[in-house]
Amino acid sequence: MPAVMLQSFLELSYISEALQVTIIAIFVALIAAKYLSKDVLSRYPLINDKQPGEFFYTKRKLHFVTHAKELIEEGFTKANKAFRLLTDDGIQIVLSPEWADAIRDNENLNFSRISEEDYHGHIPGFDPFKQGTLADRIFHRGISSHMTAALERLSEPLSAEVDFSLKQYFTDSPEWHEISLQSCVTDIVSQLSSRVFLGEEICRNPGWHRFTVDYTAHTIEAGQELRLWPKALRSYVHWFLPCCQKIRSELADARKIIAPVLERRRREKAATVAQGKPPVEYLDALEWMEVSAKGQPYDPAVIQVMLAFSANMTGSDALCQVIFDLSQREELVKEMRGEIISVLGKNGWNKSTLYKLKLMDSVLKESQRMKPAAVGLMRRYAMKETEFPDGTPMPQGTKIMVSVHDSWDPSVFSNAQEFDGYRFLKMREEGDKENTAQFVSTGKSILGFGYGKQACPGRFFAANELKIALCHILLKYDLKPAQGPPPKPLTYGLYYIADPVAKITVRRRQEEIDF
Repeated sequence: MPAVMLQSFLELSYISEALQVTIIAIFVALIAAKYLSKDVLSRYPLINDKQPGEFFYTKRKLHFVTHAKELIEEGFTKANKAFRLLTDDGIQIVLSPEWADAIRDNENLNFSRISEEDYHGHIPGFDPFKQGTLADRIFHRGISSHMTAALERLSEPLSAEVDFSLKQYFTDSPEWHEISLQSCVTDIVSQLSSRVFLGEEICRNPGWHRFTVDYTAHTIEAGQELRLWPKALRSYVHWFLPCCQKIRSELADARKIIAPVLERRRREKAATVAQGKPPVEYLDALEWMEVSAKGQPYDPAVIQVMLAFSANMTGSDALCQVIFDLSQREELVKEMRGEIISVLGKNGWNKSTLYKLKLMDSVLKESQRMKPAAVGLMRRYAMKETEFPDGTPMPQGTKIMVSVHDSWDPSVFSNAQEFDGYRFLKMREEGDKENTAQFVSTGKSILGFGYGKQACPGRFFAANELKIALCHILLKYDLKPAQGPPPKPLTYGLYYIADPVAKITVRRRQEEIDF
């Protein structure tokens, strides 16, 4: 069909011979590039191709959404190092963890572009995911230059916010009562993160709180629905899809909440400077992004949504899973309480407190090992042609990921299928693994925070937030599983999420120390 169209076009009398030659050359180059790319990658088996009688990939894409973990497991029974996987957003290459070291710092492979592709950053409503913008640059400067440096000063505000939110969602009832864990934890993490990102005033604003929870969920749903449409149509169909209309409306509402607060702060600063005084400073990301912008006009709502999305999606899932894990391990909880009482009771929220909670750190890392955030991590987009570790050319535009199966491999971790809260504490006590066995440490065996130069820059804040939340939860509440089957993680595309419907049973207890 393309050849027939080309021939008809060239037969037009006003097309010069030179132009015809140029058009043919371009046409041949495009077709050759397409098929050469396909041929290069075909050395890696496609493990979920269309079945006989299937003319479109829709059925395969839907199967991927619910069975990605099983498909990746199947892939490594057919290929040792790499294979092709048809995802809901086209074919991607799944790599063995053995290749993680070889690709981790390859400058031709970009993580941010994957995020933009996954969440359609070029489409209105998905603005926070567009890469290379001024807002994107301000976001990264603010995280690296200001947030990490402020971690110590954030402990007490976060602690106060955990106390406030637990009274709402876990309640102060001394009687055993069931709670829907994911719902409660999502609300708690949203409120904690907002305290750091926007300050006390907005973090307790019901409108903002509802927005951060809803936008995260609705964006995931809208992104998933758009990926089922052909790529060429997505820039048009989003205008008519209710899920996309919803997130555009929500983003507009977010701007209405943030704009007046930021404008008032700017007036306050201008007034104090006019009086010859130093400008008022705030301990939150709204302030840090203003400083990072250096006076350039930008969209603060887009940056705040970037922050909220990252924190809510990964932070709430991690906290939810570790609470599920602990609700089934009473003795481990007792040991962790003892550590918290000893460390926090002696030191308060000082610089070293969270570092000294080494058993808690080990439990968090073990929970992440057993249930990472996704079954394929270290995702990258080839910005220009490069090579796979085996020397195979990797065409520009190729999407890759690394399987997380090392986390469950008995040759990597002893008793790999068993939850051992002391696993990484014991490693740290060996001496030479002090820096590699911490929760925030990165490596190819546990890819929860990524690996290499593009590892998650917000992982230090995430770790602190989780530890502060657990200090309050474990000292103030007894936990036990609810009746029924135990919680089971769910795959949703590449995401591997804590059971979204499971409940636990809690009751208020008297904490041993005042903090």
